[in-house]
Amino acid sequence: MADDDQSTPEKPGGGRIKGLIIGALVAMIAGAAGFAVPLLHTELQKQPAEATSTPSVTESRPAFVPFGQTVVNLDEGRLSRYLRVSITLQVDEADEKSVTELVEQKRIILKNFLLSYLSDKRMEDIRGAAGQNRLRREIQDYFNATLFPDGYDKIHDVLFEEFNIQ
Repeated sequence: MADDDQSTPEKPGGGRIKGLIIGALVAMIAGAAGFAVPLLHTELQKQPAEATSTPSVTESRPAFVPFGQTVVNLDEGRLSRYLRVSITLQVDEADEKSVTELVEQKRIILKNFLLSYLSDKRMEDIRGAAGQNRLRREIQDYFNATLFPDGYDKIHDVLFEEFNIQ
């Protein structure tokens, strides 16, 4: 049992010297960083504002493409209720001409979707701001998917100019 307790003898103070060296290195690095950060900050402030600021996104103005009016009977028991909605599409001004042309080319497909989609709705589905926002979002998604199959959506919003239920 006495043989198990035998270990290699350490030099007195050997662990303490390693600790002091590591501590001194950490202190030197922290001191250097504390000295370098204010200098770097001062140098960055001296640079002209134009050189440091880059335009992140080009600002675009909105343009509006009228789609027209759609009238459908709602999904009610006696088909006595109908919805009349007039839609305008919000796009970037740079895309207005191309979107207008695409809408004209595929107007029949888009109108057919609107007729089927809206006539499947009940009063509870379209009542209130939440119902109208859901309609706008789903119409926008379909129009973007149909007009721009590449996945780059150019229609940013579907706006209701008229939303009448009778």
